[in-house]
Amino acid sequence: MVTDTAAAERMVERLLAVKWDDDAMSAHHRSRARLAREFLRRTAQWAQALGAERGWPASDLAGALDPDVAVDPALLAKLELDETSSDLFPVPEDIAPLMVRWAALGDLPRQRFPELDDPYEPLVEFFARGGGYAYGPGELDLGFASIPLRKVADRAALEPLPIDAASLDALDQES
Repeated sequence: MVTDTAAAERMVERLLAVKWDDDAMSAHHRSRARLAREFLRRTAQWAQALGAERGWPASDLAGALDPDVAVDPALLAKLELDETSSDLFPVPEDIAPLMVRWAALGDLPRQRFPELDDPYEPLVEFFARGGGYAYGPGELDLGFASIPLRKVADRAALEPLPIDAASLDALDQES
C-alpha cells in the first residue's frame, strides 16, 4: 500500500486556499477554459490507461491504480463545508477527495505511467484562477462558458495544451 501523507496534506492545503473570486474568474476566463480542457484530456487518458472510464471525469483514478491507497478521514474532513457558514467552497465535493487520494499515491503514477501527465494539476491551477465549476448536462459549466465533456476516447485523443504560467498569462492578456 502506498500512502504519501505529506503529498496528500499539501493537496488539501492547496484546495483549502482556493477562493471564489469573480474578478479573477473574469480576468482568467481564457486560461480557465484551457485548464478545464486539459483536465478533461488528462483524466480521460488516465481513465483509459487504468480502465476507470466509469464516472469520468470524476472516476476514482487513485483507487484504480492502487485499490489500497488510504487517506486519513480527518484530513478529508478538512474539505467538508461548515454547514453553519455562508462561505462557498469552490472545489466540487465529488472531485476534492479524488484529488487528495491521487496525491497520496506519491510517485507511483509517474513510476507506472511515465508518459502520462498529472491528471489533476490543471484543475488545481483552474481553481487557483478564480473558483470552481458546476456540472451541466454533458458539460462543465465554468460560469462564463461551458466545456462539453465528450466521450472519454475523444478527449484522450486530443493534443496536450500548454498550461505553464507564462502561456496561461499570455492567453488571458489576449482578451
